[in-house]
Amino acid sequence: MKKVFMGAMTVAMLMATTGAMAAKAEDAPAAACTGLKVATGPAGKGYSAVFKDVKAVCGATVQLCEVNTNGAVDNLPALSTKEADIGFATVDTWAKMKQGDENIAGLQAIMGLNFNYLHVVVASRGFEVQAPATWGGMVKGDKSTVVIQKFSELRGRKVAAVGSGQLLGRVIDKQGGYNLQIVDVETDAQALDMVKKGQVAAVFTVSGWPSGVLRGLKQDAGVTLVPFDVPTGDPIYQVRQVSYKGLGVFNNNALAIPNVLFTRPFKGEKAAEVSKLRSCLREKLEILKEGDFAPAWNEIKSADNTFDVPKFAGPAASPAATAQAPTVKKK
Repeated sequence: MKKVFMGAMTVAMLMATTGAMAAKAEDAPAAACTGLKVATGPAGKGYSAVFKDVKAVCGATVQLCEVNTNGAVDNLPALSTKEADIGFATVDTWAKMKQGDENIAGLQAIMGLNFNYLHVVVASRGFEVQAPATWGGMVKGDKSTVVIQKFSELRGRKVAAVGSGQLLGRVIDKQGGYNLQIVDVETDAQALDMVKKGQVAAVFTVSGWPSGVLRGLKQDAGVTLVPFDVPTGDPIYQVRQVSYKGLGVFNNNALAIPNVLFTRPFKGEKAAEVSKLRSCLREKLEILKEGDFAPAWNEIKSADNTFDVPKFAGPAASPAATAQAPTVKKK
């Protein structure tokens, strides 16, 4: 009996010790990144998918750690405050944010990337509005269903904006004078719920194509995309077509904004790592385009096109490398 009791005590102690160790391991902070910290975006969206490919082809050359954020509007400040060494961002976001932050103004481009797209999402069956008074043949309290069919029909309406869509939406609104009522929302899921309930007329969400949020949706999801049908307002913007078969949307005009892979202006050891990454990406670009990787790579026509963003200068030359070679006098 005593042996049984002692055996039970031993098992209990082992279980308690194991549980304590598991709890300690679970509570322990993640190991610090010893490589380059790369600011991306929400898991599953464009930047994060592109980073996954970068790590797949260049991870053996340069150690890389992902820093998930809400996108470009977080990535540039993360670079400015040294929370990240490299980050994905759209050129227009950099142009806007550099005006108030000299660190962001001093960022450099490793290479030009794909486009991000403004996805204008609306309720596929529209939303109900109530007449406040006698208005358009309606009397106070009457309900009418509004179906948004293009961007220009959002004039004066409430819109939920997520991530980079918050800044881009305000820029477009200011340029075009659309009097949009932009509500900042933290996640795409929250914004989509709002448009389905008729709380907003549309959602502005920005990502590469295909959007990780929209690519899995079907026509019974209650939402659809509408075309961008107004002037772009800035030569950096383009209008390109995107399709989402699940939603039954094909060749939908969307506002496209070029992306750049940014870095801080390193001169020392990290500059050498960034240079190795740049060389690796250029060497593997055709593999990324032709292999089983994100469609974003196929949009890159020239990695050298970084628009107005200064190109990464690389490591500072050592005194030995810059010293002039001894002059040999001819006899």
